[in-house]
Amino acid sequence: MDFAKEVVVPAALSEILGRVFSFLIDNFRLRPAGGARDVHRQRLERLLRNIGAMVEEAEGRHITNHQLLCHLKALTEGMYRGRFALEAADLDDAATDDDGRRHSLALRSPFNKAKRSRVASFLRSDDDVGTRKLAAANDELESLTHDCTRGFVLLVQGYPRKVHRPVTTTLYMDRCVFGRHVEKERIVDFLLQQRSRPGPCLSVLAVVGAKKVGKTTLVRHACDDERVFGRFARVEWFETQDVVKAGGQPDQTVWASDGPEYLAGVRRIIGKTRGGRSLLVFEDAWPVDASAWRELAYSASAAGGSNCKLLFTCRDEDLAWDVSTAAEPVLLGKPPLEEYWYYFKAFAFGGGADPREHPRAAAVAREICERLERTYLDARVIGALLGANLGDARF
Repeated sequence: MDFAKEVVVPAALSEILGRVFSFLIDNFRLRPAGGARDVHRQRLERLLRNIGAMVEEAEGRHITNHQLLCHLKALTEGMYRGRFALEAADLDDAATDDDGRRHSLALRSPFNKAKRSRVASFLRSDDDVGTRKLAAANDELESLTHDCTRGFVLLVQGYPRKVHRPVTTTLYMDRCVFGRHVEKERIVDFLLQQRSRPGPCLSVLAVVGAKKVGKTTLVRHACDDERVFGRFARVEWFETQDVVKAGGQPDQTVWASDGPEYLAGVRRIIGKTRGGRSLLVFEDAWPVDASAWRELAYSASAAGGSNCKLLFTCRDEDLAWDVSTAAEPVLLGKPPLEEYWYYFKAFAFGGGADPREHPRAAAVAREICERLERTYLDARVIGALLGANLGDARF
């Protein structure tokens, strides 16, 4: 009798109370948290729709004002951060739903780890991580739109529309460079500028960035823009070896990256430009002596280049500032993670697949994306490889 009172009855009461407590948690306390989460989600979706409309309107205009382009870049990056937070919340919800179905019976035990975590969630439901992330994303976007959109749309509408070109994807794979709209607009604006009489004879702009960041791709898309097409009688591209061969001796086979051959080659190439407007693009430029370059840019020997534009791509920021004479260099950095993920998942989950329908694959894809060097080539290759294996049983 004593054994029943001391052991059996407390154990039975513990089991009953545990089940009642689990029932209360599952059916009452979690609903308000879900409600708050839904409110934040709806706010975020509304903000993203508004910002998306503003970005689309601005990208459809030929904007030349640098300040407006900076606002556009800030809006675009904020839009991708908001999408990233919204998708992360959706994936978290999908994973939680799956866990709930798999472990629903295990929640009956008061000593089960899953239930202890659910109890902890009950105790700190107001401090839910996913809800706080959505709230933070809302606060950031509301602050961003408050700072950037006062009169932004009205100012943007004062610029002419671009030639309408229908596209079938938000990545603009056919004619534009994903995530580089502002940078492309700066290059296009440089190419369309009329030469002012005072100043250097050479009109030069440099595009600088790390290896495989997309410098050449960006310049090619800017040169192919419908506003630039037909403006130049000829467009010529020069790789490093072409330039140093032009500046070296006829029998020379070895060149130093800090030697005088590269600058001499640029001088000779410019000297050969005669008649009509020309665009000369120099890829992966080598360092040049700054004083010698200034002498060339302002010299009478460069007068032959007065009807041409020069574009340099390089990895050295100091060189970019040295050679640019018409505007500040265009600096290309790695895309933000949130923006890169949007690009990566287009290849990993292309063809109509929804990451929320493949939560395990999405989790793997997110981890892979975070470990990559954020080059677009990696995203295309690895994302496509992952997308080809979505049906793998391990996912």
